Amino acid sequence: MTEKKELRELVSPLQEVLLESRRTAMTAVNAEMLRAYWEMGKILLEAREGENVPDDLLEAVSAELAPEFGRAFSAKKLAAIRSFYGEYAHRPPLIRFHEKNELAESGLPPLNPRLSWTHYRLLLSLPGEEERKAAERMTLRERWSVSELERQLGNGTPLVCPDTGEECDDGPSYPEDFASDPHVQAFLGVPERQRLTETVLERALIDHLQTFFLEKGQDLYLVERQRETVLDGEAVFTDLLFYSRPLHAFLAAELVYGDFSREDEQRMERVLRKIREDGLVEDETENPPAGLLLSVRKDGGRMRYIFPAGAAGQEQRYRSRLPLEEDIAAELERERDEILARYPFLEE
Repeated sequence: MTEKKELRELVSPLQEVLLESRRTAMTAVNAEMLRAYWEMGKILLEAREGENVPDDLLEAVSAELAPEFGRAFSAKKLAAIRSFYGEYAHRPPLIRFHEKNELAESGLPPLNPRLSWTHYRLLLSLPGEEERKAAERMTLRERWSVSELERQLGNGTPLVCPDTGEECDDGPSYPEDFASDPHVQAFLGVPERQRLTETVLERALIDHLQTFFLEKGQDLYLVERQRETVLDGEAVFTDLLFYSRPLHAFLAAELVYGDFSREDEQRMERVLRKIREDGLVEDETENPPAGLLLSVRKDGGRMRYIFPAGAAGQEQRYRSRLPLEEDIAAELERERDEILARYPFLEE
């Protein structure tokens, strides 16, 4: 008992040091991202206003940035960065004005580095400045993660948090997925090997699966690759979108590197609902779309069909016209082995 207590007394301060360092690092990264994106937005907005450049400027800018920064700054993300500055031009990041103390003299509240770029991007979906301020204060006070803020905003209930002039919280909690946040990774430019891993696997497998489905599916044809669907202001890309003539239904396929989770399933369900709402086919006989999640792992692959709600009675009919799950899994594993033979470093 005494040994456990002594061990706990030793480990506890070590944990505190590590957690505090993580919080400090997270805040520093957030601050730099906000500063960079605020300044980038300023440049993009002023260039557009001053020179009256066409909207396709962002495509050209993205193409110029790609050789050095990869696909992190697509035209859509640059547009979001420009909108970010447009809404928060009067609230420059604190770090930029720290030494000059210009912000203190102006009396303007700075962007808070305890919130991430993704937090602020969600706040941009709110129509009014006062609504954004209230949601921002609530997020700080309640320590909401990005997913929790998204859930709260999705409820449709206005968020009310009185501005007392006091800080709502002593500091942010450290989200477990902070280091894996794609926006953070893209900004820091550190996961290049991982990005290469995913790029190699995804490109090869998507190409192969496209061919496989067109050969094995009964009267199935490809509608689009990387189809964009906007969910709560965020762009989600479906790797492959097929249409089955016999089923009169779409099939959306998404590749997941690693195990897929319940969140992946829920996202796919939302994509399917959006496809149905968009009414891509003007046909009264059109049936609800189905989804397919494919998990790619080093030790194999697995997949899962996601059938539309209320279509339980039609599930067998859907399956009869689509490739068998075991055939897809076997094809994934075979293709994975071929990729590893060409790129052995992926096994590391």
